[in-house]
Amino acid sequence: MRLNRDMDASQLAKAFYQDALEKGTEDEAFDNLMDIRQIYAGNKNLTKFFNNRQIAQTDKEQVLEDLTKTFSSDMQNFIKTIYNFRRMSDLLAIVNAYETLYDHENRTAIANVTTTVPLTESQEKRIQEVFIKKLGARKVLIKTIIDEEILGGVIIEIENKVFDGSIRANLESLKKQLVKE
Repeated sequence: MRLNRDMDASQLAKAFYQDALEKGTEDEAFDNLMDIRQIYAGNKNLTKFFNNRQIAQTDKEQVLEDLTKTFSSDMQNFIKTIYNFRRMSDLLAIVNAYETLYDHENRTAIANVTTTVPLTESQEKRIQEVFIKKLGARKVLIKTIIDEEILGGVIIEIENKVFDGSIRANLESLKKQLVKE
């Protein structure tokens, strides 16, 4: 894996993904990176900590070692390289770029589903089945967004397409038709 400090986040992620793919460790790397995202979500000041010049290098390295001790050696080396490049502020962007590559390669689609109430398990399963078939995906992950403004129904955003079955959209469509006549 050839990395250099001039690579942007997506280039770093792609280089790491290619290396993991060659070694057959892309799933493990994905899991480790999702753990990193959770660690960062639970510690909002972590980037500031690593960028703070008043904190001793040894203290930063100890925290880095503690954070990654359960990760594979490849992941530990990758994170250490990002740290040495002074790019810890880009780590979440790298995680996001890796996730995008991973999802694309594994034909995983992310559906943002907006409803007024949480979906039932059977509704989620039905949406997944429909879009697996429609997109030729292996898996559809659903992120539910609750928005009472849509009045009812569902809006699904998946792979840059919007399927709007909300009551609000239907009412607006009906209103336009009535105004034309």
